[in-house]
Amino acid sequence: MTTTKTINGDRIKQAREIAGLTQEQLGTSIGKSQSTIAHLERNSKQLLLQPSEGVIEAIAFETGFPVAFFYQDSGPEFPLGSLLYRTRHSILKREDKNRFHQLGRLVYEVAEKMSENLTQIEIRIPKIVGEHPASAARITRAKLGLLPDAPVRNLLNQIEKNGVFVIALPYEIAEQDAYSCWTDSQPRRPVIIITGGKAGDRQRFTLAHELGHLVMHNSFPKGLSVVEAEADEFASELLLPEDAMRHDIVPPVTLTSLAELKMRWGVSLAALVMRAKELEIITERQARYLFVQLARLKDEELTNLNIAPEKPRALKRMAELLHGFPVDPKKVARHNLSPAKMISEILQAHADKPAPMNQGVRKPTRHTNVIELKTRRRRKA
Repeated sequence: MTTTKTINGDRIKQAREIAGLTQEQLGTSIGKSQSTIAHLERNSKQLLLQPSEGVIEAIAFETGFPVAFFYQDSGPEFPLGSLLYRTRHSILKREDKNRFHQLGRLVYEVAEKMSENLTQIEIRIPKIVGEHPASAARITRAKLGLLPDAPVRNLLNQIEKNGVFVIALPYEIAEQDAYSCWTDSQPRRPVIIITGGKAGDRQRFTLAHELGHLVMHNSFPKGLSVVEAEADEFASELLLPEDAMRHDIVPPVTLTSLAELKMRWGVSLAALVMRAKELEIITERQARYLFVQLARLKDEELTNLNIAPEKPRALKRMAELLHGFPVDPKKVARHNLSPAKMISEILQAHADKPAPMNQGVRKPTRHTNVIELKTRRRRKA
């Protein structure tokens, strides 16, 4: 790690955006103008003197970063990637997008520094240009060593072991589940950053969607809405292959029959309805009817259909290999002088070291994962 005797404006900007502050808000909180913060972040020569230690200490206090963080060189460049794309029919708030991007950049910097002393996983995901999204998904399945018509178990683990670095952030961002990019480092590495608080079936579709961006979209000349639609089509074929769906989704299609498929294929009921409509197994009218039924269901009626979200493993495993088990967040934070509390929260969002096979083994119990959805019809008295 290289440190300097002068302030690095890029680090001020990074800490401010991670803290979710605008330049004006940070300036007000430390008794400075917005233009002063802007000059600091640009390392502007219009400031005749270096800011005092008191100013940097105030910035450190407001952002939660240690003072030493602001005196080190910038971390690796980290492209916005799919954060540029239109998501869920709305644009992510600027402050949230900046925070999301800078957090991913910060954690990737830690991972990159740790990986310098470790053997990296070979990148085996393809880059495909000019293919239909469904064809690209089938090629990707083959490259990942997956059967063409079987459910993808532990999707996140499958992605990680094929060279995609997945970072979990334990924070909820309403308009954004994840984003992805190919890093500017050499060799370029595929990265997916996911947020917390999402159901497992939603997380799996999001991961497949972002994988689609990594595979197909080094650029997006067709327009953002087209790119997003292509990633959705890729995800649908990757998780719900057409041949398998034509075999499994058998009319009459009901929410009860789809509930059994949900647990087998690990996707939401809504995704199954959409897939059935796309493949013309059901009509537009039937799909609308099923969506109306789905909207009427109560949370407790879907409890037995919950799918637990997966956790990535690579970041914590690297930390364990370098620093021992259990991991001390302070040692990991030292790689780029990040706040130890933040690193601790991020590490907790990643999977722990698996327990030995002979410990904690329980006898299997008989249960059903799928229950018949309750009817809303009342019995006559």
